[in-house]
Amino acid sequence: MVRKLPDFLKDPHVIADLPKNEPVLLALSGGADSSALLYLLCRLREVYKFPLYAAHVNHGIRTENYGNEALRDEQFCAELCSALGVELFIHHVDVPMLAESEGKSLETAARDARYAFFEEIMLSRGIKLLATAHNADDNLETQIFNLCRGCGVSGMCGIPEKRDFNRVGLVVRPILSASKSEILDFCEENKIKYVTDSTNLENDCTRNRIRHNILPELKDLFGSPERASIRLSRSASEDDEFIRLEAESFLSCEKGSIDAYKLSALHPALAKRIVMTAYGRTFPSSSLEAVHVEDILGFIRNSGGKKNGRISLPNRTAAIIQGGSLQFAPEEDEGEAYSYELSLKEGVLTINGTDFAVSVGSQRPLQSLCIGGEAYELYAQAYVKNIDLSLCSASSRCEGDLIFENKMHKKVKKIMCDKKIPTSERTLLPIVRESGEAIYVPLCAVADRVKATAADHQYVISIYRKHKSEDF
Repeated sequence: MVRKLPDFLKDPHVIADLPKNEPVLLALSGGADSSALLYLLCRLREVYKFPLYAAHVNHGIRTENYGNEALRDEQFCAELCSALGVELFIHHVDVPMLAESEGKSLETAARDARYAFFEEIMLSRGIKLLATAHNADDNLETQIFNLCRGCGVSGMCGIPEKRDFNRVGLVVRPILSASKSEILDFCEENKIKYVTDSTNLENDCTRNRIRHNILPELKDLFGSPERASIRLSRSASEDDEFIRLEAESFLSCEKGSIDAYKLSALHPALAKRIVMTAYGRTFPSSSLEAVHVEDILGFIRNSGGKKNGRISLPNRTAAIIQGGSLQFAPEEDEGEAYSYELSLKEGVLTINGTDFAVSVGSQRPLQSLCIGGEAYELYAQAYVKNIDLSLCSASSRCEGDLIFENKMHKKVKKIMCDKKIPTSERTLLPIVRESGEAIYVPLCAVADRVKATAADHQYVISIYRKHKSEDF
């Protein structure tokens, strides 16, 4: 058992500003970070007598090809919790199957499955605190990723020390200020055993490449950049919170639209946040990039907020400036739906006018790509066979589109509605066709005659979408 608590640990109850007897649920993977945090929370439990639980998810990913690491990790966590007297909840989920059926990347599907399980436990046991073992290196990776996307102050906040969790409670990070090396040293000094996820050693996603290639160079140059990243996070978070409150105060005085003249007179930092906040309230599933915000504010400032205009935005949305007021609306409200059709070939194809790209290949797709300096994440994928790629195209949805799935013709429009595809995306989402016939609708359906598995596929068709901010 740990005798002395390290300086890098912060009591989860202090972070959350809750009584010290509140129960805590720990997200336990079995890696060095979460295993160290488990020991530390057990030590705190001796003092404050709070109920402590742990949750482990077997994602069904690292199985045959990885010597069944998934089962090894599950057994390790079970033995560790048994030895420490911590009740452990275990959940099994076939993430590869889930990702394929829901059209998500493995990473996204795994994360969604984990947090859904955590939420279920917290609701059933009345737990308000979920502790995760994110550390300072994770925070630096996040800042680098966001920086390269051209983020603003919010992106430089990195991983928050605490955040709301679906109105169930709070997610807290008690060892966020600790570097990875500090955690490994702590494990060695206290003889804490842990397991290693071998996929973390691969270079097949953006985060791993940052971790393996960029962080070592930064540490060689600057010694401890992860410590500086924590200081930057705190400073940026204070600035971000101030701007957020000011933006909300401004919007609370507006009624359904924004006074363009007042907006044009504000400091750029506040004006940008007001535009982004107002857009997010209108379209919660979408977001604006800096270039879009600049387009809106540039138009307003050039006319002093007195000129009428309409600015097209991502996902078929628009900013409408009329009568001195700014508001947001679906692009489909006026004008014709955006349409396109592009021939497919092996490789990556970006679709102008949308946030989407299509990749065709025979190998498992990467979880993320950098295309023209922009970060894209895997959005959906399908295994297909028996197709002639020279006859295939990616195009926007057409009125009356059908796809033959599960031995029947189905209306693509209805499937999109049933699958709750956002209205703003339905005319933009690329539909894959062969000789004009729809054979793949991302997140929705794969035609019976081309549907394949990972074992017998001819091609993997992958849909990527420009990266949006992560919710850690």
